[in-house]
Amino acid sequence: MKNDFTRYFISFAVLLLVILNLTGACTPPQVNPAPVLPKPQTTQPPAASENQLAKEIGTPPENQAIAEETWYPVETFTGEMNEITPAFHIYGTEWHLTWTIDADDLDKAIFKLLIFPKDEPYAVWQTVSNEGGSTGTFDYFLSNVDKRDFFIKVTAQNLQHWTINIEDNATAATSYPIKITYIHYKGTIFPPDPPKGFCYERVEPDEYVVIKNLSTCYQDMTDWTLKNISKPSPTFKFPPIIIVPGGVARIYTDEYHPETGGLTFYYGHGDLWSNDNPDIAVLYDALGNEVSRKSYTLPMELNETGE
Repeated sequence: MKNDFTRYFISFAVLLLVILNLTGACTPPQVNPAPVLPKPQTTQPPAASENQLAKEIGTPPENQAIAEETWYPVETFTGEMNEITPAFHIYGTEWHLTWTIDADDLDKAIFKLLIFPKDEPYAVWQTVSNEGGSTGTFDYFLSNVDKRDFFIKVTAQNLQHWTINIEDNATAATSYPIKITYIHYKGTIFPPDPPKGFCYERVEPDEYVVIKNLSTCYQDMTDWTLKNISKPSPTFKFPPIIIVPGGVARIYTDEYHPETGGLTFYYGHGDLWSNDNPDIAVLYDALGNEVSRKSYTLPMELNETGE
């Protein structure tokens, strides 16, 4: 009898153990529930929200310069009244125009810029107007087939002064520290002076072009060249010379001036730079790459537009 009770007790204990094991195997472990992520929107946000997001992450709006853009100076023009600027050349794929005016009453001031391609003087390329403001900035983009030379017709009324600053994003030609900084285009006409050895009239032999080294390094200019590209003219070739940091070279038309203290050269041809139409001086390095170019502004009476 005792043995039967022992067997029944052992069987019941084994059965209970099996049931407990099965229950543990089928019950998932108790862990912290995973965080519930919000469901994504099933519809696209409106265009206004996209534009706002673009502004928040810093995407520049259309026609605004990229913050990382590096600008190189091209030309700066200043004046007080109507004027037509000299032609200027854009080297890069983008150029940057900034204008400012000084006026007692901006509401009455009129400042308008008509930008023309140099070889199409009757085809307006871009128009800029002050519209009551005292300053403005514009960016223009050029492809490989676009025009590269421009001039600006300025209309200025009821203001004291205006300034136009032009830059571009070129990284090659305009990065040279050697620049043409000035053209003295209107020289003196000297009558014959036989006692001094001048038997004929000399026409503006004292014209000159100023070339300056704007860097802090010495610049070898051996075999560089200077040319007036506006008309058939001789090309001046530099002899073996080095321009010191901050140094200046003057290339005279028909005179030699060692007393200036800088490097001066004899061009050998009188009346090279026109007094009636602005010419363009271009400087090339020894490999023929364009380094710098510059024109000049004529007095208003010689450049009258009839307006």
